[in-house]
Amino acid sequence: MGNPNTLLTAAGVVWGIFETINQPTPPTRAPASVPPLPPVSNFPTAVPKDALRMVRLAISAANADGVMNDKERAAVIEQANASGGAELVAFELNQRRPLADIVSGVADPAERATLYVLAFTVLRADEQISGAERIYLAQLAHLLGLEPDDVKKLESDVSQRIDATEERSGK
Repeated sequence: MGNPNTLLTAAGVVWGIFETINQPTPPTRAPASVPPLPPVSNFPTAVPKDALRMVRLAISAANADGVMNDKERAAVIEQANASGGAELVAFELNQRRPLADIVSGVADPAERATLYVLAFTVLRADEQISGAERIYLAQLAHLLGLEPDDVKKLESDVSQRIDATEERSGK
């Protein structure tokens, strides 16, 4: 894995994408403890590979059903700006990357599971996973070499956490 501060920021950007999809009005400020992503003037070498993979996968998942409209896109960039990653996210939003390229070379089983959980969380943001999103998840699981029973458990665990969070927040 990469630099912990950079990964924390990437996770913040990814969480911002999740929140943008899940809420009509995204928060305008990132937590003060999240350091900014490095500038991407030397892109992609300035951004650690793991952080870049997380951002790319979150954007890929957000586009899985092909319906990220201009308003959602602007909200994602706004959230990324608050997290210090606007330049990176804006650049990546304009790229179409095959899912296989995004997850290629991931050998660690824990990282595979983390990436699947990330994508599932982004897709689960709007409560129901569409047919296109289910196909996307099946492709991702296959590319990551995840077994169906493992996928089922990961999805169940994430769904329980999301449902518990929504219950606590009164949604």
